[in-house]
This record gives sequence, structure tokens and C-alpha cells, in this order.
Amino acid sequence: MPKTLSPNDPNLVKSVQRLRRSQQLWGALLIALGILTELAATSDHPVAGLPFVAVGLLAFRWAEPALLAAVAVLAAFSIVPTINPSFTILGPDPVAAIANFSWLELGAVVVGKGLIVLTAANQFFLYRFLYGTERATADEPDLDIIPPMVPNRTDGLARSARLIALVGAGSAGLGLLLSFVDPAAFLPQILAEFGGSLAVVAIGFGLGCAFSPTNERRAALLGMQAGLLSYAVAVVTLLRLI
Repeated sequence: MPKTLSPNDPNLVKSVQRLRRSQQLWGALLIALGILTELAATSDHPVAGLPFVAVGLLAFRWAEPALLAAVAVLAAFSIVPTINPSFTILGPDPVAAIANFSWLELGAVVVGKGLIVLTAANQFFLYRFLYGTERATADEPDLDIIPPMVPNRTDGLARSARLIALVGAGSAGLGLLLSFVDPAAFLPQILAEFGGSLAVVAIGFGLGCAFSPTNERRAALLGMQAGLLSYAVAVVTLLRLI
């Protein structure tokens, strides 16, 4: 019979401490990146850095493993404006805006962001067990059970992912419709960037909750699906405005 580990187990306590330090570091980095992105974007892309700041504040404040998935998703989607500055969702890239990089230097930036994605994703799949493994299924039934070591806010995050994705879809869809009315107008671009940015956050929240113990997995999956659709609509809108 599997036994339940003590919440005072030294290894579990150290894991919670490492999680907290890691998330505070990610939070500080995302906030700094969001501020730099906002400065690089100026008034042409007013919402560019807000997703980084929003997720960064949550990561800095909460020891929530699901947010590590959101960090990975943000880093992954931020590669798009690095490669193609025309896709200004989460962009422009503040690093690429500093200097006119060569293809080799640009490749180094992409590799760096890829490493961030892998690191944050690996931490997520490791630290999500701190939610507790009572509901987990495993090939080895005699594995010790990890008790809940951190607050589980995935139900709220999953519902937030669904709501954020639906708002993003509405914004991106309205931007696409307005692009047919006046492709030269500024409003369709803003709506597309806003909808796409919300979509990325929704995908991150949804992914983190769907692979964590939650009672709202359907909401998390809907948030991911609607987020991907919203992002695609936002990209189509920006392509029409180029």
C-alpha cells in the first residue's frame, strides 16, 4: 500500500522553497521584459508588454506551478515577433529593436528564448506534483503519495482562461471585421494585438491547468482552443493590415 508523505518532509519543504524562488525570478524577468517591450513599442503598440507584466505579477506573488506553463507559453509566442516584426502580438521584440541584428545574432536570441521555454516547461512538469498526487494515476501503484504542498488555484485560473480567451476572440474578430471597412485605420491593429495577447495568456493558463489536478479541465481546454483560434484570427488581421 502506498503511504502519504508528511507535509514536513524536508525534501518537499525544500521543493516548495525552490518553487517560490523560481517563480519570483520568472516574475521579475517577465515584468522587466514587459516594461522594456512597452518602451520599445511606444504608442504604436500600447498593449504589447501588458501580458508579460500581468503574468509576471501573478508569478511573483503566487507559488502556483500552473503559472510556469504560462511563462513557457509567453516565451514561446514571443519568438514570433522576433523572427517576423510584422506580427506585433507580444511585440515588438525589445532586444531586436535595440540593434539591427544579423541572422546569426537573431538566431541566438531565438535559441535563448527556446531555452527559456524548455526550462519553464520542465519546471512546470516537475513542480505540479506539489499540488498533491492523490488524484494522479501512475504505472507504479506503490509510489508514495505527495500531499498538497501549495494552494491549488487551478479552478479559478481555468475559468479565467476560458473568459480571457472568449474576450480575446471577440476583440480579434472585431478587429478582423473592421479591417475590411478601413485597412488603414489604427483600431483594427489595436484590437488584433489586444485579442492576440489575451489569447496567449489564455493558452498559458489553460495549458497549466489542464495538466494539473483541477475540477475545471473542460474550461481549461476550452480556454486553450479558443485562445488558439483567437491568435489565428489576430494574425490574419495583422496580415491584412501589412
